Amino acid sequence: MTPDFLEPTRLWLLLVVVALGAAYVASLAWRKAAQVRFTRVDLLDRVAPKRPRWRRHLIAGLQLVGLALAVVAIARPVERTSERTRSEGRIVVLFDVSLSMEATDVPPNRLESAKDAARTFIDEVDDDVEVGLVSFAGIVRVEVEPTLDRDRVNRRIERLDLDESTAIGDAIAVATGILTDAADDEAADDGRDDDLAPGAIVLLTDGETTVGRPTDAGATVAAEAGVPVFTIAFGTADGFITDPISGEIFPVPVAPEPLEAVAESTGGQAYEAQSGDELADAYDDVRDSLGETLGEEIEITKELTWRWALGAFVFLTVAWSLSLWWLRGMV
Repeated sequence: MTPDFLEPTRLWLLLVVVALGAAYVASLAWRKAAQVRFTRVDLLDRVAPKRPRWRRHLIAGLQLVGLALAVVAIARPVERTSERTRSEGRIVVLFDVSLSMEATDVPPNRLESAKDAARTFIDEVDDDVEVGLVSFAGIVRVEVEPTLDRDRVNRRIERLDLDESTAIGDAIAVATGILTDAADDEAADDGRDDDLAPGAIVLLTDGETTVGRPTDAGATVAAEAGVPVFTIAFGTADGFITDPISGEIFPVPVAPEPLEAVAESTGGQAYEAQSGDELADAYDDVRDSLGETLGEEIEITKELTWRWALGAFVFLTVAWSLSLWWLRGMV
């Protein structure tokens, strides 16, 4: 972790410590030069007091280190971290696996392109945000409950298969239930701010609801729970699929209008993507917008002055104690 300081300009005082160290070295050199002026070394040994040699240098070193630690302490070192409460960090990705996702208007097809983009999105979501996965065609399946285990979610995305029909309304309702249940459990354990959204839903689909509750009915469930839905309409107006048995061609144009209504009624945002790159861009925009819904990260500043001050106290105390013991009676 890179050191940070509330008063970094005070670190210039370290130059004083360096100057003291240089002065000490210079004094040693001067003393040595003064001693060689004596012509009789044996007389020098008798008249000069016995010096503690290396002990003197050790004490001086301890004092300099103590002073350096004191300078760092008065510069007020801090440790900065950020955190997001768990109730603010939860996303459910709704993934359309209806047969229309087999269309090749987005190469190699809508499904595979969507899988790649979804994996990238999940990997880039902040580490402290839980991500769940729900797939839907005619049946809604909870693939992964919200978790911090990105690998688990990615593995489930890889195994998604196509099926008949499209139940967008039911999928939104199921995802909303997952988020509200998780928030209620958390409130029972730790308490939570009722003003916070239970989480957010990211809905990727290329079609319209064909079975189950209508799309707008699912949006109403989410809106009443305070869950914003970010929608991505994926595909082009020219998409089609081919019946493998009859060879008949069925147009499957993307339908963005119902999704725009969902986003508007729930407080989310709507996006359209007609290529893999546009889908990746849409996911980037969603990720940037989630902070407004899930709550901004709170920066926590922990001042570490006392640690450095304690270190300075210890070094200077040791140096003082050793000087009393080793240098007593020495001039």
